[in-house]
Amino acid sequence: MIINKTEKTDITSKQSLLELAEVSILLDSYDDIFSDFDPSAYSERTLSDDFIFQVKKISGNISRSKLSLKLLLPAKMRNEADEKAIVKRLHSYFKNVHQVLESEVKKTKSKGLLLTSIGIAIMIAASYISFMKPEKYPVHFLLVLFEPAGWFLLWTGLDLLVFSSKETKKDLDFYLRMTKS
Repeated sequence: MIINKTEKTDITSKQSLLELAEVSILLDSYDDIFSDFDPSAYSERTLSDDFIFQVKKISGNISRSKLSLKLLLPAKMRNEADEKAIVKRLHSYFKNVHQVLESEVKKTKSKGLLLTSIGIAIMIAASYISFMKPEKYPVHFLLVLFEPAGWFLLWTGLDLLVFSSKETKKDLDFYLRMTKS
């Protein structure tokens, strides 16, 4: 965004400009953005893994919440119609990936909550059996079976709740920032 010195800007727009971080990537052609294996039009083409990796790498060093992605291309190579299609494709890609990651995080948290709950229930059953001080083999066998199963399910569920969501949080944050860029 270019602002002329003669234009008057209010405080909120100045603050939003200060919060905005610019991510610039130099391209040889528009094809650098997309996969070499996809011959589709720019509006439908698959984005290149290298392009996504570079955007993540550059934007990962930026702590500001708002990003501006600038793709630099020689003036003689520019085409406005292609640029509009590419911008639309980038927005839809980042939005779709963000939605997929969000649903994965929700599924993982639900699964973690379910496993944790089942583990607690099994541990409660095991403690009840232990409280009864069973003399019969089948009841004692259930106790031996329930105790490690309860602990395993509890810790697996907590692992899914705490650590698995942290792993995808970085990607989720990146794609959220890119949907707003």
